[in-house]
Amino acid sequence: MTRILTLALTLLLALTGLAAAQTRGGTLVAAWAQEPVGLDPRITSAMSSYQVLENVLDTLIILDADQNLVPSLAESWTVADDGLTVTFDLRDGVKFSNGKDLTAADVVTVFERILDPETGSGNAWRLAAVDAVTAPDAGTVVFALNAPSPSLLGHLASIKALGIFDPAGIADGSVNARPVGTGPFMIADYQPGTRVLLERNPYYWEEGLPYLDAVDIRIIGDETVRRTALVTGDIDWAFAVPPQSVEELSARDDVVVDAAAAGAYHYLGVNTREGPLADPRVRQAIAFAINRDNVAAAGEFGNAAVTQEPIPATSSWSFGYGPYGYDPDRARELLAEAGYVDGFEIEIIPTTFIEATIRAAQVIQADLAAVGIRTEIRTLEWAEWLEEQGTGNYDTYVCSWNGLVDPDDYYYAQHRTGEVFNFTGYSNASVDELLDQARVIADPAERRPLYEEINRAIVDDAPYVYLYNPLQPHAYAPDVEGFQARADQALRFVRTWLDR
Repeated sequence: MTRILTLALTLLLALTGLAAAQTRGGTLVAAWAQEPVGLDPRITSAMSSYQVLENVLDTLIILDADQNLVPSLAESWTVADDGLTVTFDLRDGVKFSNGKDLTAADVVTVFERILDPETGSGNAWRLAAVDAVTAPDAGTVVFALNAPSPSLLGHLASIKALGIFDPAGIADGSVNARPVGTGPFMIADYQPGTRVLLERNPYYWEEGLPYLDAVDIRIIGDETVRRTALVTGDIDWAFAVPPQSVEELSARDDVVVDAAAAGAYHYLGVNTREGPLADPRVRQAIAFAINRDNVAAAGEFGNAAVTQEPIPATSSWSFGYGPYGYDPDRARELLAEAGYVDGFEIEIIPTTFIEATIRAAQVIQADLAAVGIRTEIRTLEWAEWLEEQGTGNYDTYVCSWNGLVDPDDYYYAQHRTGEVFNFTGYSNASVDELLDQARVIADPAERRPLYEEINRAIVDDAPYVYLYNPLQPHAYAPDVEGFQARADQALRFVRTWLDR
């Protein structure tokens, strides 16, 4: 009996020690490669901003590590049989990090702001089927839809653009620098270009979490400096590990490298509005001229899978369509058919914000030169790059599209005529009709052939020349516990702790 009690006491002490290790606090020093571009969920479209907001705002529902829908601010939800009403029952007792109670009216205000055309939200397309959001009582939120929207729940769960914050920040303008959420952390300090300090939310609704007292996010754009800071212990955790360092870091005993195949793609965007690039044959020639293996090797140092379509091969929505093998001779034939035997001159704009785009642009430049297309690379800082892209002041650009879950995410906002992220000016009436049809069909078996047709048409028209799907590697010190790389690229520190 004494032995049993002793073993029980030992086990209890061990469990108590583990709990203490997980709850004793501390500050995780993390490095971001890219600066947040504002923190107002309505305005920003930058993944670097969403990855901060991931720890500050909650959504009604959320995706778990296996990409399943699970409760968050809403304990449960119901979709009406006709698909035209979605009802969310809010969790009791949730407070914002300023101590104010969360109500259904707050949720309604946040969504009404996104839906209001005058606010110009870049994320309204995610709610395209939503006519109204109402609160019949303090604990219930109802979405009224004009058509079934099978992608709506995925959108609500996967992107902090649809996160909930205290609406008081709208009136006083603080939402862009310090939105007040219900998430595990709150913004204690924001110094653009330098630092975002997150501190533990004392009112967080999930008992015992987060374990950390704070996450000190340092903005370190230089890959070499970021890598050095990690191995010398100046930082604990690094986002966007330099791809050329992954192999070397993986071999070290003092660094953990954690990677997941991302729901993302890198691409060459082509201005389809005028000049040679308005001709689909020219865009197809570019697609044939590019050696994607070399682009992926330069951009990600092998930490990527080349592709000719947007959805990764690891997804059940991948179609495996690849009409553009590396074929410079075919590229020259298409240019000749289009009347450009002697080629022409264009510009490529990568951004310092994503260093892989600069390396990719250099490979693309050489590949296009081999078929007679002369290019100039104009590398821009992120703010200027966004402005040039948004105003259409470019020929081609290299960028990535991230955080994608539903097939609608890969096509609609980028390629539907007139949509907010359709910067290439692409317009195809048949594609528009298919996109509108596919996004209101609930049955995946019925949706799949429509999206396969959409995928084929867009790849053939080549307003985007798809390059590769990246892996998303993170690296951190061995005493960082409880972090997990995710396919949706969410950076969640709610269960991260320091074993020190």
